[in-house]
Amino acid sequence: MRRAPRVFTNLPVGVDCCGSTYEGRITNLGLDGAFIDLPPALKTYDVANLAFFLPPSAPGIEVLGRVIRTEAQGIGIEFLDLNSNFRSTLWDFSVPLLPLEIKECAYCGQAVKNHRSKVCQKCQRSLDFHRKDYYQFLEAQGEEESQEMVGTCEPMRKIFHLIRKLAATDVPILITGASGTGKEMVAQAVHERSLRSKGPFVAINCGAIPRELLESQLFGYEKGAFTGAYRTTSGTVERADGGTLLLDEVGELPLELQVKLLRFLQDFSFERVGGRKTIQVDLRVISATNCDLREMIAGGRFREDLYYRLDVVNIELPPLKDRGDDALIIANVFLKRYSNKVGKDIRGFAREAVTAIQAHPWPGNIRELINRVRRSVVMSEGPWVTTEHLGLSLADLQPELVYNGGGLKKAKAMFEASLITKVLQQYQGNVQLATKALAISRSMMYNLIQKYDLKQFVTSPQIESIPEPKPNRPAGAARNRGRGRSRATMKNSN
Repeated sequence: MRRAPRVFTNLPVGVDCCGSTYEGRITNLGLDGAFIDLPPALKTYDVANLAFFLPPSAPGIEVLGRVIRTEAQGIGIEFLDLNSNFRSTLWDFSVPLLPLEIKECAYCGQAVKNHRSKVCQKCQRSLDFHRKDYYQFLEAQGEEESQEMVGTCEPMRKIFHLIRKLAATDVPILITGASGTGKEMVAQAVHERSLRSKGPFVAINCGAIPRELLESQLFGYEKGAFTGAYRTTSGTVERADGGTLLLDEVGELPLELQVKLLRFLQDFSFERVGGRKTIQVDLRVISATNCDLREMIAGGRFREDLYYRLDVVNIELPPLKDRGDDALIIANVFLKRYSNKVGKDIRGFAREAVTAIQAHPWPGNIRELINRVRRSVVMSEGPWVTTEHLGLSLADLQPELVYNGGGLKKAKAMFEASLITKVLQQYQGNVQLATKALAISRSMMYNLIQKYDLKQFVTSPQIESIPEPKPNRPAGAARNRGRGRSRATMKNSN
């Protein structure tokens, strides 16, 4: 389903990708992507910088895009790193081109019976594109992603969906993942989309504060509570009243403070250090950690009852190396931001730099990637960033070993089973669509499903139609049967 209506245009556009510049024309344009009439020079999943040449009445704009399909007529582009200024400008340009009478829904493509209908009967989306506040209406419907959270891989899409779903509630969230994967950005994204977005977002790093000072930092202290307490000071919990509190690195909390935190989470009331007055607050608690809390519970270093208080819903962030092409997309996003900030005209990454970004394992995850991009902006002197500017070398990269020791035949079978499973899941178990996508016959698809026992990934009406495999006949049986018939024929003829 498309996320925004499309209009037919003939706009010139400049495309910078992998050390080369191309010129094309946009024939189909929306807020989420475009189709560009361009010679077949770009490949699927290439990331490019697009420069729009709008009419003189509108300012020129630039945006990152990713190639999602290539055809003889041109390429399909998905916009990345969208911001409100870009989308607002694009919307103002597109509105006059949208028809007054709607013949089909711009979102789901279904025919609209009443051409002046304001709502699609199929997907229930508003079709009143010419209303003055329609763009604000799109934003209110959650059409716009966070400018900081960037990702297009399937695991990150699921996380974005989960963020929007959890933002409407006040349930505690535990965010897990390796250091540098963006746990705090996820917490901020939840806060910004919640009903508490107008309240404060306060984060405290439980591992960066000395143990003896952590309680006073968290809950505050009264005047004279200890040496140096010259005045009453509110803590992090009190400052987060009406908003969201992020307990970063919650696994570093000492056991004695875990008890007080558990009591606080029961009714959101506490006492300052050295105080007797009970203070009540109204806030949401989000926790984050790169530790295995279950392992810490087994070792007696984390309270099990506190764990179940914090882990009502878990969001697990995958490492950057498991996010597909997201490393290249994030690198392009931050390259554009930092180059604009320092005033350099950097168009993108050279081809060898793209290869190095995709092959690097990124042990420091997004934090390492951002720092290397910042380094490249400083070191670069031309329009394209190279591996030298990034501090990477193709010769030093160690590709991940995929050989499993089972031989080529076993590896081929594992690959076939994995590929067919993914395609069936992508098309919701529809064998016909999966067969067409893999460019094989339906009988071959049925045989492979039966061979690798993949019936659970096929929709139930089709499972019954999958034929059972024929029993293997002994070698030479067909030849012997043929010889018998030929001998009988010769005997009758004689």
